[in-house]
Amino acid sequence: MSLAGYVIHTPGGDIGSRGTGYTYVLAGNGLFLEASNNLLEARLLLAQERVRGLPLIEPELRLHHGRIPAHLLALAVGVLSAQPDLETYAAIVWSGGEYRLVVPEQDQGEAHVAYQVPHGTVVGLHSHGRMGAFFSTIDDLDDQGFQVSVVLGKLGALVPDAKSRLCIYGHFGGVKLSDVFHGPICVWESPWYD
Repeated sequence: MSLAGYVIHTPGGDIGSRGTGYTYVLAGNGLFLEASNNLLEARLLLAQERVRGLPLIEPELRLHHGRIPAHLLALAVGVLSAQPDLETYAAIVWSGGEYRLVVPEQDQGEAHVAYQVPHGTVVGLHSHGRMGAFFSTIDDLDDQGFQVSVVLGKLGALVPDAKSRLCIYGHFGGVKLSDVFHGPICVWESPWYD
C-alpha cells in the first residue's frame, strides 16, 4: 500500500485505493482529503467544484474517544495566560484511557515557541499572548501533522479569543471548538481563516 491514496466517490461505490496515511477523494462537490488514525478520523474539503454524476460528501471530524471535556480547554487557557508576554504551547493528549493536558518542555519567546509534539496529541494549542488569535506562516509550518490546532490570543482580556482548524499533513480546514469540546467554551471563537 502507498502512503497516499486516490479515490473517486461514485454512485456504485468508491473506485481506487486508499492510502496508509491519507486519501484524496473526488466527489460530486469537489476534492477532499481523508485521514484516520487511532485518535481521530477526518475529511476536509480542499477544492470545491461541481463534478456531475458523482455523489456529494461532506467534511467530517470524528474523535474516536469522544469529544474532549471543555474544562481541559479552560485549563489550557489558564496555563497559557500565566505567561501572556510569551508564546506557550500545550497539548491535549489521549493517554491512559483519558484526555489530559500536557505542557512539554519548550523554548519560548515573545514571537516564537519551539516544542516537540507529545505522543497521543489530539489538539495542539499555542498562544499569541496579548495579540489577537491568528495562524501565522510559522504556525502553518508547525502544523504539518494530523490533529486539531488552536491558537489563543488576547490573553490579557476578560475573554480571550481563539481560532481552531483541522490539520491534515499540511492541509487546513475549519473546525468549530464545539465539535471538538463538550461543555461550555470559555473563549470567543472567530473563523479560522480570518
